[in-house]
Amino acid sequence: MLKSRREGSFWPKLKSFAESRFFNFYGTLALVLLVLIFKGASKGQETLFKNLLKKTIEETSASVIIISQSQNQLADINSLAALSGQNLGRGGEDSNILDPSTIQENSVMASNPTATDYIETGFKSNQIMEYTVQPGDLLSFIASDYGVSVDSIIWANNLANANSIRPDQVLRIPPVSGVIHKVKTGDTIASIAKKYGAPIDKILAFNDLKEGESLDINMEIIVPDGHINSVNVAKSGAQSAVAKRFSYLPDLGDYFMIPTQGRISQGLHGRNGVDKANYCGTPVYAAADGSITTADAVGYNGGFGQFIKIAHPNGTETLYSHLSKINVVLGQTVAKGQLIGLMGSTGRSTGCHLHFEVHGARNPLIKY
Repeated sequence: MLKSRREGSFWPKLKSFAESRFFNFYGTLALVLLVLIFKGASKGQETLFKNLLKKTIEETSASVIIISQSQNQLADINSLAALSGQNLGRGGEDSNILDPSTIQENSVMASNPTATDYIETGFKSNQIMEYTVQPGDLLSFIASDYGVSVDSIIWANNLANANSIRPDQVLRIPPVSGVIHKVKTGDTIASIAKKYGAPIDKILAFNDLKEGESLDINMEIIVPDGHINSVNVAKSGAQSAVAKRFSYLPDLGDYFMIPTQGRISQGLHGRNGVDKANYCGTPVYAAADGSITTADAVGYNGGFGQFIKIAHPNGTETLYSHLSKINVVLGQTVAKGQLIGLMGSTGRSTGCHLHFEVHGARNPLIKY
């Protein structure tokens, strides 16, 4: 009886709803949705729900992008911090997410200019330095290394000549080419400048002095570009002393060829060197196979002027100086007899010649 009453009340209501205008609307809508769903699934395309979800995500992303530059940067930093914390958390211990405020502060600090407090400021370019002479050293080499003239070192150490240095001797090296003057009673900047033929303003500037300032006795003054007129020349017998000094070097026979044509204008001197004179422009050749370790075509270079160094496979080295032209470059490999430059008179030279040195073996240009 109860069941028949329920059925009696249900069917009339359903019949009434089916005949109403709402049934047509909702029925049509439901049918359309079902068709779209099944159609999309059958063709492998995005369904209506996926399209709706995609649209919602795009609209949300667009709204997030429309923020200020600074907010966007902070959001990126916070995202990286959260991601870093999650990744660390997988290890089981370091799972704490980084504090965004700390990251922002560090980021600001990182954009500041690099600190320069570590730079040493104690070195002064006007300091006199010391060098201990090594076996086989040549004064011109030492001068070249320190960027001063040979005469400047001779004057600073009261040397008789460029050949009067010995191993273990301590040399005083001036900071620039010129003279080191020790102040005596009555000296003034003007009198010092006149004595050495140097400009007063250069002396004042280099020594950080003021015009008219009193000078302390025994104070050392650097005189840039200063000169001492009396130049000592090599004493008789110096040639034989130099030859004896290098007589222990091995004789390699024909390993080295004669590097240029001409006459020997000065015998063994300096660091196992010999001068060979001829016309400027005379070809200069590599004495043996090797590689170019120096090819300097600029500057006085301690008296060498334009010069070349070649390192040879057997551990020896040759030097060619006073050139007028250099035909090789640093690092180049050369063969014995290859043209490397032209004879000249650059640097400390009184005429066209080649100053040729051999380091580590006897010089083929002279008998010991």
